[in-house]
Amino acid sequence: MAGKKLNIPRNVIDWDVGPNYQIIKQLGSGSYGMVCEARHVPTGQRVAIKQMTKIFDDLIDCKRLLREVSILKHLNHPNIVKMREILLPKNLQTFNELYVVMEHAQSDLKKLIKSPVHLQEDHIQLITYNIICGLKYIHSANILHRDLKPANILLNEDCEVKICDFGLARSVTEENKDSLDMEMEQDDIHPVDKHPKPEKAQGKPKLVRSKPGLQTKTELTGHVVTRWYRAPELILLEREYTKAIDVWSLGCVIAELCGMLRENAPTFMDRSPLFPGNSCFPLSPDHHTKMRRAGFPSSNSDQLNVIFEVIGTPDDNDKQFITDDKALIYLNSFGTREKKSLALIYPHSDRALIELMEHMILFNPRNRISCIEALRNNYFDSVRDVQKEVDAEVPADFEFEHVENITAQQLREYFIQEIMRYHQN
Repeated sequence: MAGKKLNIPRNVIDWDVGPNYQIIKQLGSGSYGMVCEARHVPTGQRVAIKQMTKIFDDLIDCKRLLREVSILKHLNHPNIVKMREILLPKNLQTFNELYVVMEHAQSDLKKLIKSPVHLQEDHIQLITYNIICGLKYIHSANILHRDLKPANILLNEDCEVKICDFGLARSVTEENKDSLDMEMEQDDIHPVDKHPKPEKAQGKPKLVRSKPGLQTKTELTGHVVTRWYRAPELILLEREYTKAIDVWSLGCVIAELCGMLRENAPTFMDRSPLFPGNSCFPLSPDHHTKMRRAGFPSSNSDQLNVIFEVIGTPDDNDKQFITDDKALIYLNSFGTREKKSLALIYPHSDRALIELMEHMILFNPRNRISCIEALRNNYFDSVRDVQKEVDAEVPADFEFEHVENITAQQLREYFIQEIMRYHQN
């Protein structure tokens, strides 16, 4: 089941990881740096090493990286990637890059989907169960992953799952009825898909919060989750979103697993995301389009338009969670469409799994199933393992999150605390 990996000549990767690790090849890269497969020389074990570069060049990115290593240290579940250690930099007072050593996996779901490999129903059942167990644990720690997608789900040949990449995750304070509310920071204003924001122009409607008292209201933001897996409330810039955003993404991921069943897609070229939108208004519009919808640029491949082709347009009850009048105007501009059963898209998938997905991709987040409820579905009866369905012992609550106007020096001190947990001697 392992996907192909990009082989990079070892001499191209000039990392100072010390004598205990030997770099083998590159696995991936991003704005943070690079991930490589390596060998732990003393034991011969394969590991993944994540490079974090230019840590203190930007305080927003710095806090995000600190949050990521803090979350990885806090989580302990078989379906979540484990952080083995943070390599000790030569100078704790001047370092500006770190190497984080993590568990290694043979592939990830994105690579698998793009490969000629087909899955059988029992593979899909076990992989789905493991992902839900991992996400349930994450949510029990009061953490939102906020970027659940196939590339962030590591896989081994035995269908062992490891949810990874907590670079956009947030620890939150849980309030009544699972409503999550927290400080909006500048790190949230950077769109994940790197598309330009719509230019401001007089007379054009803008999706903004219309509720009073926003200057004292703590909020979450919408620039999270890669477009194809982004929940409707994020597309519409709702600030007070919940764990349900991850459940929506999970439904989209499971749909792609269904596409790996040979009977549903004869070849890997026939596979497709459930909602393959090309733009996501108003977050990342395609400025070349000439179509307009309620004053906004629009297109048939707009993410919401693609979503409504499957789940139908929301009725008045579905829209009750929307807090912005402009967003409602935008929604009401879509023509009425009826819901399509996912059984029409994945006709050979288990009907219990189809029903489960349909409870995950509901427009109204308040109506979506939770991970706890999902695990009770009889689809998982033959693979359930109560030892995997555990909750975090203590919800995540990191001290640095409560420091106002945190400085680079304070962030460095928090990083040093995390590093020294692995180097007490």
